[in-house]
Amino acid sequence: MVLAVAALLGLADWTASLQSEQKPTASTTIRHLSTEDKAGADEVLAGVYVSNIQAINLTTNSFDADFYVWLRWRNPDLDPTAGVEVMNPYQSWALVVTPVYDEPQLQPDGSLLWLARYQGSFNSPLSLSDYPFERQTLRIIIEDGLGTTRDVVYRPDSDPIALDPEVTLPGYRIGEPQIDFGEFTYTSSFGEVESTRESRTYPRITVSIPLSSPAASGIVKTILPVTIVLIAAALALMVPVVHVDAKIGLGITALLALVAMHWGVSSTLPDASYLLMIDVLYLLSYAAVTAILAVTVAGIYVRQSRGEQAASGVERRALVLIAGAVVIGLALVLLFYLPE
Repeated sequence: MVLAVAALLGLADWTASLQSEQKPTASTTIRHLSTEDKAGADEVLAGVYVSNIQAINLTTNSFDADFYVWLRWRNPDLDPTAGVEVMNPYQSWALVVTPVYDEPQLQPDGSLLWLARYQGSFNSPLSLSDYPFERQTLRIIIEDGLGTTRDVVYRPDSDPIALDPEVTLPGYRIGEPQIDFGEFTYTSSFGEVESTRESRTYPRITVSIPLSSPAASGIVKTILPVTIVLIAAALALMVPVVHVDAKIGLGITALLALVAMHWGVSSTLPDASYLLMIDVLYLLSYAAVTAILAVTVAGIYVRQSRGEQAASGVERRALVLIAGAVVIGLALVLLFYLPE
């Protein structure tokens, strides 16, 4: 099991470097509209400021957030605020929209400014497949539900996205938010006889906030205890063959400990219809302890037929094979669940 310990230490360094390398950087992603869509459309500059993220609910795939949205435009006959709509509220009735100004404010450059505060719960697909090394992305989707891209196009303001530096979320590291200015085309005509693709395409803003769980926390709280139990189980193959009761007792105790630990971890997570990485790691651990028990039983028969020294040799060689299989299995699990 020395190989397993070495692999665990390597895992800590690798996951830490992985998270640092993949930490999102602040950026504004702009998807340009087609020339046909832009012709004659009023340009509306927009931006979002996220002032707080209160909580994440993995069971309901939702999160609570508090943010500001502003729009700035020049056409005095245009009212782009009338159709502004958040497309992914978790509870529409609980969404609170508070305009900061009673009327759009005239700016020194002649443009009109509208600013509103949004508070509520928002739906965003959340996955636990890579637990305990979670990576989540919280999304806020804003759309003009009245004007199509033939009428209005969203463009980024000079500072279109920002996150309050004081925002914290227990158990997660918050990356730099990203914002996308694009369009969304509905596949349904919603009953309109003369519906066209252009008449079903609306300007859309998508805010993405990346989250990640600290690698050190996942290793210390989850992976390290499993490794310690596996090492304790492996010691059964180091005990002299004559102490059969002690050897089998170590293996069974280790197996029961793993089951209890697995249940404890699973009870804190919402039910999922797919296998989590932590589930696969525990299954790998169950297989390793079961293999140790099988080798212990085999050693009893070898001792009876070929002697104690031969039985000890069989157990030592089996221990090396089991440790190697655990390390290879761990590497395969990480390669499958964690990004390149």
